Amino acid sequence: MIERLLASPYLWVSITAVFFVMAAHLQKKFPTPLLNPLLFSIVMIIVLLLITGIPYETYEAGGKLIAVFVTPATVALAIKLEKNYIYLKKYYKAILTGIISGIIFHTVMIFGFGLLFKFDIEMASTLFPKSITTAIAVGVSESLGGLVSLTVAVVVFTGIIGSVIAPYLFKLGNITDPVAQGVALGSSSHAMGTSKAIEIGEVQGAMSGLSIVVTGIVVVALAPFAEPLIHLVFG
Repeated sequence: MIERLLASPYLWVSITAVFFVMAAHLQKKFPTPLLNPLLFSIVMIIVLLLITGIPYETYEAGGKLIAVFVTPATVALAIKLEKNYIYLKKYYKAILTGIISGIIFHTVMIFGFGLLFKFDIEMASTLFPKSITTAIAVGVSESLGGLVSLTVAVVVFTGIIGSVIAPYLFKLGNITDPVAQGVALGSSSHAMGTSKAIEIGEVQGAMSGLSIVVTGIVVVALAPFAEPLIHLVFG
């Protein structure tokens, strides 16, 4: 009976939700980056699996139920964009410039670190889509010949780090414009960054949602050109 319960995907979905809600409540009382709900949930699940000896495959069965909602949740961000369309119309040049600049910086950074740490083709292909949302990054990684499971892990890690440190970077750099904040979060930290952007403000959430979509489309368009370049540099 206990074995069947532990193998149930619904149990692990429930446990994940409990950890997330717990962290969200704790963060309101104790505002620290360590209690970021996404970060806290991931760490607690890893610790729980290690303590109980439950294989990851068992947890993944429940994780797949949650993953189903990633794509529709990303698409639903368009609702906020529609409500704040005036900002897109007024600042579209600055928004597109910010997104394109982010993509260029990301690409240069991947190639720079790749050369520094002597990446092979597979590793470079794995990391190339790290700053786009999981739903798109998986397809890009597959098309380039990367390790999809590692791509997902890196995407999640990138999103968590971005959403945790963004408020501090905004304060440090005196970045107060809501459009700039949203574009920065969406183009660098995808869905998790957008979650933080929505917490910060309505405009930030809308601009971040737009940045996710545009960044994903541009990276997908660049992938066929990036593939031969990756083979040339890291082959």
